[in-house]
Parts: sequence; structure tokens; C-alpha cells
Amino acid sequence: MAVYSVQVTFASADQGRAWNFQISGVYQQVMLARGMVMKECPVQNRAVIKVARFDILDSPSSKPSLKLEVRRRLDDIASQTFAHIAVVNSTVALSTRSLPDGVSSTAGWSGLETERVCELVITGHGDSVELARVRLLVMLDELSGLHADSCEIDQKLHAIVAGRKRNVLQSIMEETATNIYMPSPLQGLVGPEFGQVSGTSTAGTPNKLNPNVIWITGEFFGVQRARDMLFQVSMSKSKQVISRDTAILPRKLDWMVTERAEDLKALMHDNAAFIQFPPIGSSTSLITIFGDHRVNIHRTIRAIMQLACQSYVASLWLLPAQFNVLLPSTTLNPTQVSTILKQVSYTSGAEVVFKGMSFEMHGLEHEVRTAVSMLLELDIVKSFHHEIRFQIELANEHREFISGKKNGKINKIMQTTNVKIKFETFNEHNFLIDIAGNDASVLQGLTLLQEELPAEISFHVPESYHKRIIGVGGRSIQRIMKKYGVYVKFSNAEEFAAMGGYNDNEDNVIARTPAKNAMNLDNLKQSVMELVNPKDKDYINETVSIPRKYHRTLLGEKSIFIRDIEAKTNSKVRFPDKETASDLVSIFGPESQVQIAATMLLDHVPFEAEMAVPPNPELARIVTTPEFASFTEKIKRDFQVVISPNIKTASPSPGHSPEPPMECSFKFRCQRSNSDFLVTAREVLEQFLVTRSIPVYPSMTPRTHKRSDSFADAFPHFDSKVLPTARTRHQNSADLGRPSESMIDRRLRLASSSPDVKALFNGSPSYIYHVEEEDDYDQPNYAPGPVNDYWPISNPMGSGLSNRARHAEDALKRGSDSLLEAKLKDHYSKPRSLTNRAQSLDLTMSLTRISEASSRLSRPESPENSILETGGSSPTSVTAPSFPSVYASPVGSRSQPASAHSTIGRSGLIADDEAVEEVSRVISNLGL
Repeated sequence: MAVYSVQVTFASADQGRAWNFQISGVYQQVMLARGMVMKECPVQNRAVIKVARFDILDSPSSKPSLKLEVRRRLDDIASQTFAHIAVVNSTVALSTRSLPDGVSSTAGWSGLETERVCELVITGHGDSVELARVRLLVMLDELSGLHADSCEIDQKLHAIVAGRKRNVLQSIMEETATNIYMPSPLQGLVGPEFGQVSGTSTAGTPNKLNPNVIWITGEFFGVQRARDMLFQVSMSKSKQVISRDTAILPRKLDWMVTERAEDLKALMHDNAAFIQFPPIGSSTSLITIFGDHRVNIHRTIRAIMQLACQSYVASLWLLPAQFNVLLPSTTLNPTQVSTILKQVSYTSGAEVVFKGMSFEMHGLEHEVRTAVSMLLELDIVKSFHHEIRFQIELANEHREFISGKKNGKINKIMQTTNVKIKFETFNEHNFLIDIAGNDASVLQGLTLLQEELPAEISFHVPESYHKRIIGVGGRSIQRIMKKYGVYVKFSNAEEFAAMGGYNDNEDNVIARTPAKNAMNLDNLKQSVMELVNPKDKDYINETVSIPRKYHRTLLGEKSIFIRDIEAKTNSKVRFPDKETASDLVSIFGPESQVQIAATMLLDHVPFEAEMAVPPNPELARIVTTPEFASFTEKIKRDFQVVISPNIKTASPSPGHSPEPPMECSFKFRCQRSNSDFLVTAREVLEQFLVTRSIPVYPSMTPRTHKRSDSFADAFPHFDSKVLPTARTRHQNSADLGRPSESMIDRRLRLASSSPDVKALFNGSPSYIYHVEEEDDYDQPNYAPGPVNDYWPISNPMGSGLSNRARHAEDALKRGSDSLLEAKLKDHYSKPRSLTNRAQSLDLTMSLTRISEASSRLSRPESPENSILETGGSSPTSVTAPSFPSVYASPVGSRSQPASAHSTIGRSGLIADDEAVEEVSRVISNLGL
């Protein structure tokens, strides 16, 4: 107010997210004051960086406090960049990807947990947040042992050096295994100018805050190489730079810089071009675009002009009710105007100006429309005649589209709503449409005109399909266009090269239709895509969350695998800009392939989990022994899981014995594709610690060390290095469907000793074949249940199976043979998936002959037919031990004496020896 002699009042708006300023005074002074308010914009920006708690906190579980070195550096960055930095505890896991079974993000003591993170929250005005974020990312890289260096290259060249979609920059990072952090291309436009602050740099050292500084982190020699490569590219590009000037309304420029900053950054990033804006609020309308290629510059200008079209201008002129030369014209009272402006601007969100008996509104379409409607309802305004004018900006290519044949569309709107519409040339890219009227009908005219404005969609179709889709003489595409009322344009290679793509760099097909018909754009896209092979169609961007710290390794050492993934899935992997601190890697490719590419990419991402154990003074000694070293080596060799201990002790005070450890934990690291082994490795480690009398669970929980699975106990870990064993009972993983060698062996023995086959000899196989197969898939292989020494029955098969279970119980109640009892108990409690083998033998031919023969005989009263049950003997043996029946009715079998057994059994078999021999032969051929 002192500098420009104007009156300024302000109030909080938009629920505290914005400020509403009102400036009144002489027009010239008001415009200068407006520029100053926008430049020194008091709105706070905010950014968040997720970081592992271990990196910046001392003892993160018990008493978290910042490491001294980290605190010193945070203070240093905050004082240099004028940003406020806070460390906030976060509940989020580092990776949002689904966690493997048995790993929790908040497991505490009870097992494995993913890395805990905290957040660095940066707040400040203008550029301070962007500057502080880059400096913090460099600091975190240095803390993890990387070398950091900076270099200065002219800001205009940054985007050009980086290349379209930053592909040149990505290739430099790939070759040198470095991180390159670029400054914001809009630095210095809003907020105080840090780069030029005097005294921030001493002689000889570059000013770390000026907009030309690029930071590089990595291995020492990699950083040097990356610097040299950047300088080399910038030298060659500086000779090829061309520039173009273009004019845009000053208010639209200010709106873009403050409201659409992210869109502008994306434009420069996509097109390898730099846009130089005039100082904000300066009323200068000229911008300059720098690039190394004419196409990139044209594409950038086109995109900026498209952005400018979103901003509308409206004016409302107040004319006296009758004109009399002798009477002075009526004017509005300044205090009235002030109240009106404040109210209208606050409610609508538009920028409202009053000068010379006219209101001027600037803003988005809905803001301007609301502001005009509000003004028209005011009593003061109603006492005047008024003229309302809307001004819309549009690209020249849409001029004919809007007017229609012989201006048919425009004439119809003018007749319907009694408004005047005229087109004015504005610059070589855009033209203006003026809609004028003297009452609210102009709003109706605007609505009708907006329905005729073009809505468009662009997408990618490989050029090899273009001719096929267009058809002979364009018949196919004409039919589709007529059906949906949409105009479609296919660009061939030459046109595509000249245009540089449509909305996205890769798009080579554009579809356009009036806004009222916009819902048909998607239908048209689907119709066109039906004619394209699935592996080439529907190019989309899929994002995958990969923790930031792995990006450098993936781009460097693993780049050969990424090339391979790209070639196999016909897609492109794009890493986020380093300075955004984002974890999201995007994969651009056909819809049917991007998921496959994402899975393949995640296979190369390490997975880390942690197991906390209660502090124990013995632990520090044990983890330094050669025995522990060989143990971890064995785990690494057998399961490809690296275990590293993390024992933190408080520094001992002089003259005292060493303090007991404050925090004890073990870190597990493996590839994500190998994460099944984490739980197994944890169990082995627990076993190792328990055998050395180190408690794995805190004494406060009443939990004892878990007993491992009885089945797993039968087959120790070293028997199967290919497949994980020792599964925990709480785990319900699909991988358990994959059997180990020992399980396969057990299945095969089951087949030759199963009551199922024996029952077939008896002609009573009803409970096998009347079972629905689907139930197998609906049920988990291992149903979680109470901890016992055998698997519970997990097969809800209906009456047939409950019958079978009852026979088993009866047999167990009678308790004849202890070996048999154990086998039956084991067999009946097993999931049905293990006994499937016995039901899938194709013995139909022989078995029918046997069942025919046996049906002619009376059912044997004692179970000699169950000779198969002994497991070791061959099916034709008649020397089987006697035992009660497992298929006859309980009453019959209980009243049966256990003596007479040889004759009936033999006669049942003699009836058709040939058939039995055949069964025997088939079973032996199958290796049972």
C-alpha cells in the first residue's frame, strides 16, 4: 500500500486454501500492486518425502530421535532454502504392493514386518519447497553412501538436454548408474528470488540455489562420467537451439503460471522445450519457446494455446436507462462497488475488475458464468441497461468445425437466442469467438455454443493396421464414423513426424465430435480397436510402486533385464523424474501386456522385511560368532535370503560395563519373486536362536515358541532346496499346492494302499465318484485350524464322505492294529487333493470284470479283500494280516469273529485271476 498508494484488503477463501485480495486505486498502480501480490504469493506449498526410519532416526522403535548428523543437515537446508522441514511418523509401508503371506506391515514382535517409514514434510512459499526437496533427496543419497556433486548448465537447455519424455537423461542415468536431479523449469517466477540473493555464495563456489544447478549422485566415477556427458550434450545442443515468440493475453499467462504449473512442467518434459515467461503480473503478453527441433516447438505452442482456451473473459457494461445530454450520467458509489466485487469474487472464484462503468470477469467457464449470473441479479445493476459479452479462445483448426456448412450452426444459435456471434482473428494459432447480448439470453447462447465446441480423444494404433481399418476407399471407417457421428483422422508416419503426436507423444489417431456427442468418443475408440490384434491395442499407462531407493540399481545394473522386458511385452518402462521423489514407475504398452511387464519388473525388485526380537545381552556375542556367519551363508545358499543382524547398543559411559542392547532385529532381504522363502528362513532363524536359549518372543506375551508342522518335521529343510518347507500353520499360501518330492512319494504310496481302490474290488465305489470336483478348488489346500499334530478334515463333501469318516472312526474305536490305526488316522485326516491320485488310475476295464465276478459272490464277511491296505505287499498276496473291515456296516463287522479268513478271500480272487493280474500289472507299471 505504501509503495503503490493503493487500498488493499484481504480475506481467507476456499476454506483456508486460498486468499482473496481486493486492490483499489488508479488503474496503472492497481495493476502493479496486483503483480507484486501474485509474485510474493503468500500461499504455502507443501511436499512430502517418504524415507525409511532407520536412515534418519536413532533407535526408531524404542526412543526415536533424529541422528545428530541428519539434524545438522536439515537445519542447514532449511536455513538456505527458507523452507520449514518436519519429520512426521507415518503408518504407511514403503511399497504399496501386496505383501507376501506371513509378512505384515505392522507385525511388531510377532514375526516379519516391512520397513517402517517416516515422512519429511516440507512447507514454504514459492520455490523454497522445490529447492528444499532436491537438497533433501541429495542428502538422503549421501547418507546411504553415495557421492554427490553439482554442475551448472543454462536453465534454457535443461529440457532440451533431457530430451522428449526425458529419454536422453534416462539413458545417461542408465549408463552411469546415477541419480540426476533437475531444478524446476518455473523457478524464479513466483516467490522471492533465491538464486539472486546476494551473499548466499562465497567466491569460487557455485550458488547452490540458482536455477541452473543440476545435482548428480552415485558412485564417484559414475558421477564424473554423468557430468561430462551432460556437458557434452549441452555443448552440442546449444548450437542447435531455435526459438519462437508467441502472444497470449497477460492475465491468461498469470493464471497458467499460478494455477497450471504442473501442466506447464509436463509440457516441457514431454516436448523437450523450454518456455520463457515474462515476470508475473507484468502485463507483457509475449512468451518465448526454446527447442532443438521445429516440431517440438510447434507442438509446445499448440499445447499452450489449448491450455489458454480453458480461460474465459466476460464483460458487463452498464448503460444509462435514458440518455440526456443535460443530466450528468449516473455512476456507482465506490463503497457499493467494493462490496459487490468482494462478494462476487469470493463466491464465484473469478477475478472481477470494475473500471469505467463496466465489470470484467476472468477465470474458468463455470467461474465466469456464476459471476455474470450474480451480477445480473443485483438490484443496482437492474436499474441500468446492460450489454454482456463473452470471449472464448479456440484453435484455428476448429474454425470450420464450429461454424458448420455455410455458418449453419452459428446462424441457428443466433436466431434461437437473439445473440450476436462473431469470429475475430487473434494470432496465427488461435482465434476469438465473441458472444454479445443484452440480457440473460446470452448465457443460453453460450450454452448452445459450448455444445458445438469440439470434444476430442486421441489414441495409438500401430500404422500397419491403418489401411485395414480405413478399408477400400475409406468405406470401413466411413461406416463407423456415420454410426457414431464422430470424425476420425489417422496420421501416417510423415504426418506423425510433422505433428509430433496429439494429446500424447505416441498418439497417431484423433477422433473429434461436438461436445454434446462426447459420450460416443469411447464407443468409436472401441469399434476401431476391435480391428486390432490384442497384443497391439489399447496402449495404456500402468503404474507400479517400487521404492525410490531401488530405481538407480534398476536403471543401472538391471537395465539389460528392463530392455528384455520391453522387447518381450512391446512396452516402455519410464521412471519418474528424480526430483519428484515419486515411487511410481509407469509402463506404457498394450493393455494385454502391461500387467505381464509389471510382474516381470517386480521380479527384479528386492524385498526387505524385518524381525524384531527382545533385547538380550547374549545376542550381540552370538551374531559375531563364525557359527552364525556359516548359518546365514547356508540360508543364503539354500533359500536365496540374506539375513543381517541389527543390534543397537547405547554408548557405554566411561568406567562402566557395556550397556545391554537397546534394539535387536534381523533384516531379511530377497527378490520379490522369492518372497515365499521369507517365512521359512524366519522359522529356521527362530530355531537357531531358541536352541541357544535366546527368547524370540517377549516375556510379556504368553506365547511360546511355535511348534512347526508335523508333516514338515518328517522332511528336514536340507532334503528340499528347490521348494520351501516348514510352512507355518497360519499361512494359507497358494504355493502349498506345489508338492515336494517327499510329498509326491507319499502320494504314490497312498495310491497302492488306499481303501478307495480296495472298495472298487467290492463294487461299492459310490463315495468316490459322486463327489463334485469343484470342491477341491474352493477349499484351501491347508485349512487354518487349531494347532494339532495332523491335518484336520477340510473336505465338506456331503453324506458320502461323512459315511466314510464314520467307518474310519469305527475302525479306530476297535483299535486292532496300531500300525494300521496310525495309517488310517493319517489318511482320513488328509485333504482330498492328496488322495486324488488313487481315484485317477484308469483301471475301468479290469475293475468292471472284477466287480462283475465279486457281485456274483456273497460279500465277504471278513476283510481279506483289503490286502492292499498293508502297503508293502503286492495286490495278489493272500498272507495279509487279519483286521476289521473298513467298509462293512459297523454292527456286522463288530459281531464278526476275526478267525476264518483264507477260503472266502481266495475264492473271491480265484473267480477272475486274469483280471486281478491285469490290475496288478497296471499298478506296478505306474511305479506304485
